[in-house]
Amino acid sequence: MNRMTLPMRRSQWIPRAGLVLRWTLQAALCAAVAFSALPGAAPARTPAGEDATDAAAQAPPRGNAAPGAPSAVPNRLKVGTLVAFDLRRGNVGDAIDFVLEPVRYRVTHRTVDPRVSAEVLRRPIPPVAANAGVMSIEAALLLLIGEEHRLVVDHAHRLVAIERMPQQPAGAP
Repeated sequence: MNRMTLPMRRSQWIPRAGLVLRWTLQAALCAAVAFSALPGAAPARTPAGEDATDAAAQAPPRGNAAPGAPSAVPNRLKVGTLVAFDLRRGNVGDAIDFVLEPVRYRVTHRTVDPRVSAEVLRRPIPPVAANAGVMSIEAALLLLIGEEHRLVVDHAHRLVAIERMPQQPAGAP
């Protein structure tokens, strides 16, 4: 016998309404957790194509701000990162490019002595950098290039250069 399905009575809706409400609340909670795990919003673009944060950093100070006062734009190379590299692949140049990629800085070879810079970038990754842990991007770069070299950073153009440390005179402390 074929029975026709009748509309549900009101007494049958009440248990299902509780189930629907429960699933709705669980979905909203899951969406909130997923949304909080997303990275921060991308900076807005100015008509010239550069980041609005860059334009704010290059703009002259407003109002009563002193010219030598610290700016509100943070140093992007002070951001913490997990430093771990595969020693079998790549060199210092590849590792530096990998570390600088999230903050959109680049390595430049236009330095006082480009040969020294190129030589440092061709070296293998030092074993101490294999699993160095969490540190700032600047500290990771210094770890990769070694103590005998220094970083020269141009924040306005997002460039990083490597130079040999100046030699101390023999009698200097």
